[in-house]
Amino acid sequence: MSVGVIKRIKRGLRPYLQREPLAALMLGISSGFPYAMIGATLTTRLAQDGIDKKAVTAFSLAFLAYNFKFLWAPMVDGLRLPLLGRLGQRVSWLVFAGTLVMAAVVWLALLDPKANLMLFAVAAVAVGAAGATYDIVIDAYRIEMLKPEQLGVGSGMSQYGWRIGSVAAGSLALYVAARGGWSMGYLLCATFALPAMLTGLVL
Repeated sequence: MSVGVIKRIKRGLRPYLQREPLAALMLGISSGFPYAMIGATLTTRLAQDGIDKKAVTAFSLAFLAYNFKFLWAPMVDGLRLPLLGRLGQRVSWLVFAGTLVMAAVVWLALLDPKANLMLFAVAAVAVGAAGATYDIVIDAYRIEMLKPEQLGVGSGMSQYGWRIGSVAAGSLALYVAARGGWSMGYLLCATFALPAMLTGLVL
């Protein structure tokens, strides 16, 4: 490979290796994983227990939270959190919403759908609502963090991160569940909320 080709490759990769686009990748990973938890992963878990997700209408609310997140986006944008607010509006909400997501996923992990299906459905809705709120904060933080000339690259990196987070969390849950049970799989996947929280704190 000639020196000129190598230089062109390095020049092409440079925008993606800057601090802000890499941060957008981390934000995307945390944004994508809750959707996987209430998507194919949840369907697989219920199917293993012989439960049809369609039998419980409440499960659909977990996805609807993403469609209607614009309803509480103004609150997330304008409400200053006590104590955490000292970190700044966006970072404080990143930490708060990320903690909510982790708590909701842990709650889902500790429940048995065969023992109490309705409570399990409520926990799934909580994951959806917390994940949608995390999406709101992550989107706002990413837009403010990126420089105008980085918006295109940053948006692409965020989408890559979303897909990585969604696929990785879903795969990890299934892999661990096959060996150590669903609770362990969900508990490990809760850590996928950390990249966005740590990104906000570090930057």
